[in-house]
Amino acid sequence: MVNVDTTSLEAQLRLAEEAENQVQKLESLASDAPRLRDELAKTKHHNERNLARDSATDKAKSEVKLAADKQRQVAHRLEAVSTLVQSLYSLFKEINEHRQEALKCLAISDQVDYEEDLEKTGKEEADMGRDPQSIEFLVAARHGTSKVAQLIEELDPGFDFLRGCEVSDPMRRDVGNFILSHVLTTSQINMQNSSEQLGQNPEE
Repeated sequence: MVNVDTTSLEAQLRLAEEAENQVQKLESLASDAPRLRDELAKTKHHNERNLARDSATDKAKSEVKLAADKQRQVAHRLEAVSTLVQSLYSLFKEINEHRQEALKCLAISDQVDYEEDLEKTGKEEADMGRDPQSIEFLVAARHGTSKVAQLIEELDPGFDFLRGCEVSDPMRRDVGNFILSHVLTTSQINMQNSSEQLGQNPEE
């Protein structure tokens, strides 16, 4: 029997076995792919969260520092504003004192007018047989607080503590009214508000 040369078969077998080994290695590596894919995704997500956290923390530190720098200016600004507020308060107070003194003087003047009016009207009404007490009520109705308010209005029509001021800005108006609230009494504030409403609605 003739012997067959096995050299070629042995060479092919070696190649096949090498290929088999490579396939086994690749299969082992491929089987690890899902785990590696999941681990990579988790690592990326973790890194992204760390980056977001660090970025937010750095931003917060920057904003806190800016706020602290600005806050250091508050004392100086507050001192300046307080000085201006005190100055405006004093001015409002002086204006009010002069107005109140004027009201007292006008009240005296009105009292004189009342006595003259009572004397004149009383004589006329008495001649007509009117009751003396009703005559006093009639004359008194033409004098007093409302008459004095009318007199001071005639002396300075449309007076307002904020007259000539630009008060369309709510904050500016509120500041003015806030300071005024520490100068005027409640009744004076009510009168001030009533005057403003009358000024806004002259004819209704």
